[in-house]
Amino acid sequence: MTTKTRTIGLFALFSVLILSGFGCSKKQEISLDKTPPKQQEKFFPFTPPKDASPITGQSCANYDKRPFAVMYSGSLDARQYWHNLSKAEFVLEMPHRPMHGEPRLLGVFQCELPDAVGPMRSGRVDHISVADSLGAVFVTWGKSSIAGAVLRKGWVDNIEVGNGTRSSDGTRAGYLKPDVPITSAYPAFGDLRGVLKIAHEKGFDSSNRFEGFPHQGDAPRNQRPDHAKVTVKFEGKNRVYYEYDPETNSYKRFSRSGKPAIDYATKEQYAPKNIITIITKKDSWYTDKNYVAEGLRDPWEGVDAGHRQRDNGQYPNMQLGDPWFDTKYEGEARFFFNGQEIKGTWKRTKGANERFHFFDADGEEIRFVPGQIWMEVLGHGRSVSYEDEQEYQERLTKE
Repeated sequence: MTTKTRTIGLFALFSVLILSGFGCSKKQEISLDKTPPKQQEKFFPFTPPKDASPITGQSCANYDKRPFAVMYSGSLDARQYWHNLSKAEFVLEMPHRPMHGEPRLLGVFQCELPDAVGPMRSGRVDHISVADSLGAVFVTWGKSSIAGAVLRKGWVDNIEVGNGTRSSDGTRAGYLKPDVPITSAYPAFGDLRGVLKIAHEKGFDSSNRFEGFPHQGDAPRNQRPDHAKVTVKFEGKNRVYYEYDPETNSYKRFSRSGKPAIDYATKEQYAPKNIITIITKKDSWYTDKNYVAEGLRDPWEGVDAGHRQRDNGQYPNMQLGDPWFDTKYEGEARFFFNGQEIKGTWKRTKGANERFHFFDADGEEIRFVPGQIWMEVLGHGRSVSYEDEQEYQERLTKE
């Protein structure tokens, strides 16, 4: 073999080795490039139990039974005496007069039927509509004139209780508790054991008719923030706020003064796992407005002349998509769970028993975490503020 041939052979072998090395290196780089980074799931996995409540997603003895939606007083002197509201699956808090922001609440009970719910107050149309969206029997102690007209028409199943109301077998359904010293109204309470028997006597369907909210799992502890605060700015002293507790993945409720909101019967601080906030237009009903011309039902139909004159402009109509008097069937909403804020929308279809649908900014339906839901509804001009962990740390630094 000549020197020239040897040189060419060695050069060729060296070239093959170099190219092979480069080829391996390039192949490895391509393999790495094709491996996408692991992304966090948008929803945490969750398998509901077979007996899951359609509202909370948690195990529920009466998961296939129809819930009861009870009107609670929202007066400042009544709040410290709320009984068993912590046991409700769903709670609605919403103003009940157009001239002030004092709320009334709707506690929806399915899994448990406490013998003391209240202090109760009279019903409002918008609370009736939300109860209907959950397929619940509406339970009230009195009603406004327009709400009464709705209930008398039988558009929704309802039971009105008063002091001494009992089922046919004598089971107590409504009573006064003299040991509850409120001054804004009677210390009125319901016993849902008796209410259930009255519902059977009236022939109401007792089976669940609510298809349920979608659910996801709780975020793992290491993915929960250490701080989050939601402030619901009802007028004046009615304002409340919620402090996120990462250990329980819930939102502890406080009064404006910073006092923990404690259930009088259960001795538990209210701590929903999910909060919905909606700000919508707050109208009122006026006798000189032609509702029928707008394609709506007449809210004054069935209301006598005296009550028409007295109640003109006195009761609110929150635009929440009720099937009778509303023109608004969707709007903005904010959702708080897993220590996060999610901005999105609410939507309803016009009609009886139509549920709320909630969506995030991407148009995907909201999946709540298993547990109680509080829905806070405010009229236009009010607001909800949110402080996340970063803002909290920045505030501490400035202070």
